[in-house]
Amino acid sequence: MIQTRWSWQQLLLVAVGLFALLFGVDFVSKGLLFPGHGTTVIYIRAVIRFTYALIAAGIVYYGLGGTKLLKRPTPLNVFLKTMITIIGVLLVLLLVLSNFPYRLVAMVHSKFFIADTLVALSAGIFEEFTCRGLLLSAFADAFRLSRHRYTWAAVTSGACFGLLHLFNILAGQGVKATIQQAIYAFVLGILFVAVRLTTNSLIWVIVIHFFIDWQQAIFSHVVAGSSPWPAFLIVWTPLLLIGLAYVIGFDRNIWRHSGLTFL
Repeated sequence: MIQTRWSWQQLLLVAVGLFALLFGVDFVSKGLLFPGHGTTVIYIRAVIRFTYALIAAGIVYYGLGGTKLLKRPTPLNVFLKTMITIIGVLLVLLLVLSNFPYRLVAMVHSKFFIADTLVALSAGIFEEFTCRGLLLSAFADAFRLSRHRYTWAAVTSGACFGLLHLFNILAGQGVKATIQQAIYAFVLGILFVAVRLTTNSLIWVIVIHFFIDWQQAIFSHVVAGSSPWPAFLIVWTPLLLIGLAYVIGFDRNIWRHSGLTFL
């Protein structure tokens, strides 16, 4: 792992501070300065959110000393190459199943195209720099003596990513829909860590995150509905197991290349 400019405790504090400031910026811009649903105020709020995301990304970049997580990436074995290929295919399938082709056509004809794009970009940039940047690096350092270092880092950073979505209840989102959103955000967080570890970069996870969020009226932060729990678990449980299998295999691979035995 590359040495960061800040300790893991400082990384956690900065992450908490950035998220707190995000909620503050949203409250002030939406609740006080630019309330309503008019075209102008929606665009102004989108620009504010995007600007804040870029500022936060700059702060994180400085604190981490760059966007790379690993100084010398360990060559992937056959298992990891197979698993990351499966994860890539599954992420593409998730986009297709979330009506991405329809969303793409709808976005092209949307009068809020630029505003929605800016908000989706800001979500991808801000959340990936904080969750797969600050939080992942912080927990990887905190668990540096563990043989499951990156597994624990993936689980804890993914849990934080999921729990943050619970705040959408405050925006009027239904409880069941919000809980399911938090769960699949947790699962996606672990899959994103797999991509982050493989590419040793934040670029790909930002791009994937952007395309998942890129849709009309994303600035409302409200999920239309929820799924029946059996169907929901049938879809997301295997994805969770695949993501965990990758990060556990990644830890094993690192120990084997270190000449140590993984028990």
